[in-house]
Amino acid sequence: MNDSFTIQISRSASIMMGVAILICLAACDSVGGIGGSKRAPITRAEAVATWSLTDSENELFNVILSADGSAVDTWWKGDDGAKGERGRWELVDGTIDIRFNSGWRDVISRSSLGYDKHGYPPGLAPGAGPSKDPINSGDAVKVSGDDLRFVGIWIIPGALAGPKYELYAALRSDGMAMKSIDAINQGTWQIESGVAHLYWADGWNTTIEPMDDGTFFAKSWKPGAAMSEMPTGSNGVRRVMK
Repeated sequence: MNDSFTIQISRSASIMMGVAILICLAACDSVGGIGGSKRAPITRAEAVATWSLTDSENELFNVILSADGSAVDTWWKGDDGAKGERGRWELVDGTIDIRFNSGWRDVISRSSLGYDKHGYPPGLAPGAGPSKDPINSGDAVKVSGDDLRFVGIWIIPGALAGPKYELYAALRSDGMAMKSIDAINQGTWQIESGVAHLYWADGWNTTIEPMDDGTFFAKSWKPGAAMSEMPTGSNGVRRVMK
């Protein structure tokens, strides 16, 4: 056997080994091992989380999926604004199928690098309506860290009693915020020493602080007031979970 023939065998073996590695890597994310074509289904434990998704304009919003099957999102472009949307979710064929009261439907599935999200408007859900193609698609990412405690929709009581005086505040995981009152209703938020600080564009400031008993407490300061001063208002608050 000459050197040229030996080199050819060596190269062929290397190529075959590389192909085998690629097949193995592809199978690691599949059901049934090597030769399997279906990705591992998403489990219920995986699904119960706070997710970051994007809409048709590639703008981020969050959806909170609870163990009881309820879903709440921070998509504030709808009729309810900062109140977000409500809905239900379930596992269907290894995917997370979220159906909102507005008729919109988001489906989260496992991808080779994590999770994908496909969005369907009313009447265009998979297998129904004139088309089963999603109107938008993108990555789905789980929110982690301290943000988990604060991302979502919050109800902050007003100075006067009664639901009509309540303020809704939507906090997104990208640091953007919106409230349900005032003409200038957008702002930003960040976590400082374990407390969420909301800085509104109209000059108001709000903090949401977790208490030792698991509840949350909010304080607000009117425009021009220093946050070192007595707050303009304070009260217990709660995050909307259904």
